[in-house]
Amino acid sequence: MHSLNMKQIYTLILATSAVFSSLFASAQYSGGTYTAVQAGNWHTTSGPGIWQAAEPPQNCSNCLIVLNVSGTINLNTNVNLSGGSLVTIGGTGNSTELVIGNSGASGFASSYSIILANDGTGTTIDVATGSSVNAVSAGTYDGLLTATPDGANTIYAKQVGNTPSVFSNNNQVSNDPAPAQTVTGAASLSSGGDLPIILANFSAVVDNGSVDLAWTTDLEMNSDHFTIQSSSNAGSTWNNIGTVAAAGNSSTVLNYSFVDGHPAQGTSEYRLAMVDRDGATAYSPVKAVRIGAIAAVSVYPNPATDYINVTLTGDASVSANIRLVNMSGQLMQEKTVTNAGGTTVPLTVSSYPAGEYLIMITGSDGSKQVNKILIAK
Repeated sequence: MHSLNMKQIYTLILATSAVFSSLFASAQYSGGTYTAVQAGNWHTTSGPGIWQAAEPPQNCSNCLIVLNVSGTINLNTNVNLSGGSLVTIGGTGNSTELVIGNSGASGFASSYSIILANDGTGTTIDVATGSSVNAVSAGTYDGLLTATPDGANTIYAKQVGNTPSVFSNNNQVSNDPAPAQTVTGAASLSSGGDLPIILANFSAVVDNGSVDLAWTTDLEMNSDHFTIQSSSNAGSTWNNIGTVAAAGNSSTVLNYSFVDGHPAQGTSEYRLAMVDRDGATAYSPVKAVRIGAIAAVSVYPNPATDYINVTLTGDASVSANIRLVNMSGQLMQEKTVTNAGGTTVPLTVSSYPAGEYLIMITGSDGSKQVNKILIAK
């Protein structure tokens, strides 16, 4: 019987291990395993090119793509990954750079991009220590992106690339920059990503002693909720005063509101903590209001025909300016009251046309309150 020496046994063990590893990877990734064996262009028009056997298909579900070579791989095609696919860049003994250039494409189908489907399966790109992704020269539709379904549309958000960062289908939604142009390992990019809420506006208005907060979003991806926060010490500390559920995924304009029925006296600041489903949080701009010495305003009767009474409660030492304006902003009547707190001021309205009007009260401390009234005939 022929006997094997130690070197032959060691070689046999390595070969057997490689076979089992390959079989395990094939079994784990039903979409196939694709391994780069040299630097160069990702896509070639004929032959395997840089790949050990075959190039990954453009649409690949539950695939393993291994980029562990010494040198640069140029991403010169569009790849759509889903179903728990994994891309590894670099590894032990190699420094691999994935470079994403400018395709000049007018849509994602012909771009230089890897698009991770946000399908809940955890499709991921892992960058090993010493390896990197470089998208400094990438074009409009090029980069590493996440794709999230939104009804009949798909929202694309860049994780690595250049401005613009968010699209609905092939249409640009946001001019915000992408989170990064380059990524250096160790790093991991997930199909969940840190997805954006694009806030169109946010306002805080005093209304009869309360503060009405309103905001609008142009786009939401993976949004979970808004936490409304207030501060009465110029932002040194913030208190959570309420929560409003978010839409989740939307590429249409959405309106939200919240009322702080018990604001602090003096100047208060408000902001939104915008939280996504992964727990990532971003903050809105801060809005400030002042609750003054005129604590509350009561206007009655409402609707009115001949007259209205404006009752002011609060500090008796302050003065107040009362203005009645129509919905076009035209001043109809104005009165200034000293020692305003605790007084009732009558206004004659019988000569005015029927319709909606505003009572606007400005305290001598700069605080403002607005009430809407209806004059009926």
